[in-house]
This record gives sequence, C-alpha cells and structure tokens, in this order.
Amino acid sequence: MRIYLVRHAESVDRVPGMPDAARHLSARGRVSFREMARRFREAGALPTRMFTSPFVRAVQTAEILSEALQYDAEVEVALQLAPGFDVEMLNVVLDGIPGEREIAFVGHEPDLGDILTRLLSLPRGYAMRKGSIAALDLPDTGNRVRADFAWILAGDRRIEDPAMLVP
Repeated sequence: MRIYLVRHAESVDRVPGMPDAARHLSARGRVSFREMARRFREAGALPTRMFTSPFVRAVQTAEILSEALQYDAEVEVALQLAPGFDVEMLNVVLDGIPGEREIAFVGHEPDLGDILTRLLSLPRGYAMRKGSIAALDLPDTGNRVRADFAWILAGDRRIEDPAMLVP
C-alpha cells in the first residue's frame, strides 16, 4: 500500500488567547498548498482514504487536497493524527482499513518527519516542510516498521532519491 504523509500548509502565527488547535491557514499557506495539491494530482496520486488531524490548519489543508483531487469521499478526522502521532498509531489506523491501496494522512511536525525517519531508517531526523507531501510504500499487513521511499514534493522540488533526505 502507498501512504502519503502530508504536512499542513503554513498557518497563522501563535497569538495569546488562541488555542493551538484553532490556528488556521494563512492566505499564503492556502495559495501555496493549492499549487502543491495540483502537483500531487499530476503525480498520479489517488488516495482512496484521507485522514486528517482535528486541528483546524490540518483540516483546511485536507480540504484543499480533497478539492484538487476531486476526492468524492469524506475526509475523516482522526484524533490519532493530533500532535503525538507516531508509527504505532499509524499502524493502528492502517489495521482498521485493510485492503486500501492509497491513504493520505494530514498532520503535523515533528510527528510526520519522525515517522518518515523511522520507516526509512534514516541516520538523522528528517523535518518535513510546511505543505510538503511524502509518498511511502508499506506492506499491506503485519508490523509495518520499514517502508520503501517513493518521493517527496517539497516546495518546488520532487525528491526521488532517499539519499537526498540526509544532510
């Protein structure tokens, strides 16, 4: 199965009195992620399921992605994708949806970078840029502790060599 790790787009800065979960996408974040979503669609990505963190900025990112892909199912809010999401929680979600071929997970750093680092056994941690998307191939069942790297869309680049992920 292929999974897509999608870091939410740029959000507004933290301000006193606004809970972190309520922070929304900035205007620049919306515009840049629409372009990223278009590139994701052009890469041939067709998730059959899409999960998002309940935080507003992640939900908004998932909505933009859904619109660009003309995704006709419901984007599913998964509490597991709130900050603190890890490989074990990823496996729990995947075990609950057997048979799916392509799944998108919209979440946060450092969680997504930590998952990518662990699944690819990178020697150093990888931090996903805001609005970036990583494609990984995992076994359909079992203990998914290793993945094969497909690509990452980050900024205006498409990285297809996992060696480029290590500084």
